[in-house]
Amino acid sequence: MVLLLFFCSGATALIYEVVWSKYLSQLLGSTVQAQTVVLAVFMGGLALGNRAFGKWADRTHQPLALYGRIEIAIGIYAFFFHEFHGWADALFRYLGGGRLDQPATLLVIKAVLSVGLLIGPTLLMGGTLPLLASWLQRQSFEHAGRWSARFYSVNSLGAVTGSFLAGFYLIKNLGMVSSLQLTALANVFIGLAAIGLSRRIALPAVGTGSEGESAPPVASRVSPLASGCVLVAITGGVSMGLEVLSARSLVLIFGASLQSFAIVLMAFILGIGLGSSVVASPRWKSIAADRATLVLLVCAASVIGVLVLGITQWVDLYTYAKNGLAQSVMGYRYYQILTAGMSLVVLGIPAALLGAVVPLWIRNAADCAGALGGGVGRLLTWNTVGAVVGTLVTGFVLMPIAGLRGSFFILAICVCGAGILTAAPRRQWRAAGVLAGLAVVLGVLGATTGAGWRDVLSSGMFRIRSTDVDPKSIREHRKSLRIAFYEDAADATVSVEQGDGIKSQAQTTLRINGKADATTKGDLSTQYLLGHLPMLARPEAKDIFVLGFGSGITAGALLGHPIQSLTIAENCEPVIRAAHFFYPLNRGVWTNSITRLINDDARTVLKLGGKQYDVIISEPSNPWMAGVGSVFSLEFYQLAASQLKEGGIMTQWFHAYEMNDGIVSLVLRTFSRVFPHMEVWDTQQGDLVMLGSQRPWKSDPEVYQRVFARAEPRKDFERIGLTSPEAVWARQLASQRTAFAVPGEGPIQSDHFPVLEYQAPQAFFVGAHSYLLLLFDERTWQTELASEAKRSTLNGLAPEVQRSVFTEFLSLNGDLSRYMRQRFPTNGARAEAEIMVGDQQLPCVFRPLHENRHQLVLPPNADPIHQSLLEAEHRLRTRPESWRSVLEEMAGLIERAPKPSAAGATWSPMPFVNVAARTALGRRDYALAGRLIRMGMERDSTVPHLRYLARIYEREVSGQTVVR
Repeated sequence: MVLLLFFCSGATALIYEVVWSKYLSQLLGSTVQAQTVVLAVFMGGLALGNRAFGKWADRTHQPLALYGRIEIAIGIYAFFFHEFHGWADALFRYLGGGRLDQPATLLVIKAVLSVGLLIGPTLLMGGTLPLLASWLQRQSFEHAGRWSARFYSVNSLGAVTGSFLAGFYLIKNLGMVSSLQLTALANVFIGLAAIGLSRRIALPAVGTGSEGESAPPVASRVSPLASGCVLVAITGGVSMGLEVLSARSLVLIFGASLQSFAIVLMAFILGIGLGSSVVASPRWKSIAADRATLVLLVCAASVIGVLVLGITQWVDLYTYAKNGLAQSVMGYRYYQILTAGMSLVVLGIPAALLGAVVPLWIRNAADCAGALGGGVGRLLTWNTVGAVVGTLVTGFVLMPIAGLRGSFFILAICVCGAGILTAAPRRQWRAAGVLAGLAVVLGVLGATTGAGWRDVLSSGMFRIRSTDVDPKSIREHRKSLRIAFYEDAADATVSVEQGDGIKSQAQTTLRINGKADATTKGDLSTQYLLGHLPMLARPEAKDIFVLGFGSGITAGALLGHPIQSLTIAENCEPVIRAAHFFYPLNRGVWTNSITRLINDDARTVLKLGGKQYDVIISEPSNPWMAGVGSVFSLEFYQLAASQLKEGGIMTQWFHAYEMNDGIVSLVLRTFSRVFPHMEVWDTQQGDLVMLGSQRPWKSDPEVYQRVFARAEPRKDFERIGLTSPEAVWARQLASQRTAFAVPGEGPIQSDHFPVLEYQAPQAFFVGAHSYLLLLFDERTWQTELASEAKRSTLNGLAPEVQRSVFTEFLSLNGDLSRYMRQRFPTNGARAEAEIMVGDQQLPCVFRPLHENRHQLVLPPNADPIHQSLLEAEHRLRTRPESWRSVLEEMAGLIERAPKPSAAGATWSPMPFVNVAARTALGRRDYALAGRLIRMGMERDSTVPHLRYLARIYEREVSGQTVVR
């Protein structure tokens, strides 16, 4: 029963670690320095608890009862952690305000707050195993060491369960607050159960065994335990270093999603748990700790070397296996099993070998120390301290100097060194010689092999979707690309690729963790428009904030405007060092005197900057990347709004590729909750930009002309085919009149319920594409809702202007792109067939009036009301000047139409309700529009398009509610 309780407490501890890490990343930022401080504080607290309770465990009369009280205390603290976090956030704003230019001071403040939030519960967590070891020793002195090792292994397996629950279920379904409080209640129950058991199980007096035997004297056995402490410190450091390196390497292969990180963490802990279970097995009645340790270390160093040398084969296997899976929800589940299996081999095996060293020496501690609780506490303290040091050294020293691959070999050599330190004092010269020879071999291999490592890991294989994959041809293709820049930094692997000038390869590409984040050709339109669109909305803007540097092209575009200050938050230093590869497109923005480039998290900069901006531009990475969802949250937008000047513009990039309609709706809905006045712009195929403000602004070519009068912005617009202010308007998908109404009701992305982080990776795997915005585009399906000025301006664009706008950078709206290809076939290609939807011609604001052809096709044996509605709709399209009388006729016919549930009903009047209501709303006949919308809602209130029209109607006719 106690074993089960300790399994559960291991699970709750990992849930806390995952959830608290998320809380603290929101509080302190997501920079690698802040995350490392949190990890160091968490593990440091465990080490202190190991040591403090290790000394106390053997002197307490009821160690099991004390363990129960500790679990209850942890649970109570965790239950109220959300409130403590809120107080800490207010304190952070107070202490850190105005200290962005003092990164060392800011880091100290972050460390102090982390200590304040985490040191208490982690210190208590660290005391649990020493207390149980002391309790076990009094239960059965003969087997106390083995049972302590078993408790260690069971606790590790519980941690795997907790990691799974936190990463895949609890936060996703319950949110962070409820997950934390539910786990806290579990902790309280664990504690109460432990206290109850302690009262039922009688213990012998302190200092005696189960039969009253005296414990062996401590003095004669101190030296082996001391050497064991040094050994577990080294293996702890190597293990954590290996976890850091493997996580970074595997996410370069799998993609850096939240689930990928969770799977890697689970594989690491599971490896430790399985290795510990073997050592704790009762089949091993006696183990020579030093000899077993040498075997484990030789195997671990060898496995690390073999796995690193075979990285190309691992990537090939992953590519074949992944692309053999169906791109579906079920296929995504099998994909997670695939990545878990690969992680368990690559990381789990060496973690099992190294992780077995600690329980091995815990068993040995029963013979080396009379007070087992104190011995276990010392071992765990040294192991945890070693883990903290290993994390820091690997992330901030080894990776920047030796790179990912070199760091693996250095850790493997360190394992050999630990083995030599174990063998030499015991005069086991043969084992020492084997380890020394292995270290030399590993050093030579690390120095002389691996020329293609960078090509393989920076290739972004996780984005390949072809089911007919030939890794050899992929590698041949990559030979035409040159890696001009590559850096394995503590927080990310950043590379810059340059093509050989052939077709689409003739571009420079920035990759972060294998994913292309910016190019000089493919997404140039999006990067330029991100910078210029908010200036079109607020031409007089002086103070600008940009989230994310990327290639620097967006920030560089802003230098063409008469701005006074440009603040850029970029939390990945190698990205800034790669900027010169994108000159002159980025205009050397990082060197400009008005630019303030801050290497910190954007939320931290906005919290502490003490400055308000005219424009905030957010261009993060894709939302399926771990941590990116936090800059699409309601709380982030509220923070941004608080830092905008009156009438300031918030600019947000998003994409429709590899996303589904639900996710695009989620992002639009969250954005519009804070910025009710918004526009959606179509920057290129797959990409969109949202502009938002808390009050409306004027948006038309007359305003845009002020920006076009500026030489540099005009050059940028012309480079992407926008040769006039009117041409820019052609890229507006939804105006302030309609954009807010697109998403409708539904979930919101929030810090405490991060829906996006769970839905986006699945949509990415499935390869979904959102077509939501296609249906709400004022240039096609919603032309009646566009202003008369917009319709007439866009319809009057010369054919060569239309061709220039949509030829090189296609539209987000696939229907519009097909129309343009049909109208302007390229390279002598024949025109495609006219785009038809059902029996209707695609409505398009760019279509010349003489081309509008609407054919009336009546179905055979049509119901008289149905036939009359079809004829009325035909008149509405062919004789628009008589719209009012036609709409009145359609309203009367719709009232007489059969209900959908009526017996024998073969058609629905709802499409005609939509057409009539949209036309009335477009003509601003609110009485008729309201009447038609109500008629439709009475028939079927779930039709998305009708609810969209109702939301527009309700905003424009204050006090009228038609959406239920």
